[in-house]
Amino acid sequence: MHKISELKGNNEAVFRDIFNEYQYPLYKFLYQKIDSEFYAKEVVQLTFIKLWKYRQHLDPDLDVSIQLFRIARTTLIDEIRKLQTRQRHYQAFQPVGNTADDTMHLVSYKETKARLFRLINMLPPKRREVFKLSRIHCHTNNEIASMLSISPKTVENHLTHALRFIKPFFTLLIIFS
Repeated sequence: MHKISELKGNNEAVFRDIFNEYQYPLYKFLYQKIDSEFYAKEVVQLTFIKLWKYRQHLDPDLDVSIQLFRIARTTLIDEIRKLQTRQRHYQAFQPVGNTADDTMHLVSYKETKARLFRLINMLPPKRREVFKLSRIHCHTNNEIASMLSISPKTVENHLTHALRFIKPFFTLLIIFS
């Protein structure tokens, strides 16, 4: 609990001590959850970045280990969600089928993708930026809001309008392709 006060006082030496003490236990905890050395290391790093970034919001009445593992768990969940979103978007843009006409599918896929990006480029600049950050770069609404200094509700509105614009044209493009 003393460590939390020191962290809030911007004591980098205490932060290094916490890092050295908890780096491996966090890694072990995360590796057991996801069985991936890469993601376990990534989430450990993100956890300590968040610990330092949000140190002013830590509860001085809770032990640092409890708060650190809580940050790690929520960061892991966020990263898993991002990964799942990326995989869904990736799969949506993949050509289908393993038939003799794979080349036709690939050409069709590339044409459809190009048409989709032309539609995205027709969006107003801010809406286009929000859409790309969400659907292409897989950021959450809250992350986008933070990046662009707008509210999450504004992000949601931009996405809703973008999808309303793209969907009818995109559907017609696919039907008449």
